[in-house]
Amino acid sequence: MTYQEFYDHIDCRFPYHDTAAWQQLIAQSLEIGGDAPFLVLHEICRLPTSVTLNLEQHLAMYAYWKVAFFHPMQDIVEPASLALIQRQLLSDAEVIHIMEQLRTYPQQYSALQVALSACADEQGLVDAKYEEIVSEWQR
Repeated sequence: MTYQEFYDHIDCRFPYHDTAAWQQLIAQSLEIGGDAPFLVLHEICRLPTSVTLNLEQHLAMYAYWKVAFFHPMQDIVEPASLALIQRQLLSDAEVIHIMEQLRTYPQQYSALQVALSACADEQGLVDAKYEEIVSEWQR
């Protein structure tokens, strides 16, 4: 399965209430590699409004994802991931700091989007930083 096929398969269709299925998607993302594991993280952290999970289930899903593999970006993006799961917001400055650290991992758009989603960005500074980094990666 290609990355795009995987994306199309899970986008807005993540099986939050089917443990075996989401565990399989995590394993599949690791086989695909690249940004795919962080695409799964994005789905884990950003629940659709139509989905309800209690915090314990949500944190267990995140913990399973985190121990399934190792990548240095996991620790970088963790504050944003946990903020989203706990329905809290980080400050714009905290998110910009995370994004600056992620900048050194080109093409990791999903990790960058997890960070972007973790703050209010009332002045548009975080979105501007996101666009700056994406533009740099696309050169």
